[in-house]
Amino acid sequence: MDVADNIRRVREIMAEAAKRSGRSPADVRLMAVTKTVDDDRIAAAVRAGVDIIGENYVQEAKRKLETMGKTGAWHLIGRLQTNKAKYAVRLFDMIQSVDRGPAGARR
Repeated sequence: MDVADNIRRVREIMAEAAKRSGRSPADVRLMAVTKTVDDDRIAAAVRAGVDIIGENYVQEAKRKLETMGKTGAWHLIGRLQTNKAKYAVRLFDMIQSVDRGPAGARR
């Protein structure tokens, strides 16, 4: 099965799950996570209609964006290191990252 076929199948599963839960399938969004995925497969996903790309690493997203150009919305979904924050805010449309809080903080 190629990338487009996989995406079609995932969207079908998502639509079925949305309907079962009483939601509109249009309210559910698909994010393709590209950690360790090569550029050709990402481009195939974009051609198949993926419009949100999730990346774990700032430096990897930077390289991919320079190579592929801006395609849809890019989300940082990995841990954001303080020294990379100034780059992340320029590269990503959304940062979905969780930090453990101040060093030594107890929960």
